[in-house]
Amino acid sequence: MATDIKDSVRVFIREELEWSGPDELLADDASLIDAGVLDSLNLLELGNWIGSHYGFKVDETDMIAANFETLGSIEAFVRRGTGA
Repeated sequence: MATDIKDSVRVFIREELEWSGPDELLADDASLIDAGVLDSLNLLELGNWIGSHYGFKVDETDMIAANFETLGSIEAFVRRGTGA
């Protein structure tokens, strides 16, 4: 499941957010925020998608850099949200 979450988020970033940067910026431990992959608007779109795709409510209080900094932190956030 871990790879599935990360891969699903990568696909979302590429296709839905239309991000076309280099693959290394989407590595598991790369900072998506520092690299400019995610800005505040994209972060909200990703949070909404995660909630609907994985079936749990993403609150405003969840929308912090610690939950969305890397693909690894997004995976951990999804696992907490789904109880997986």
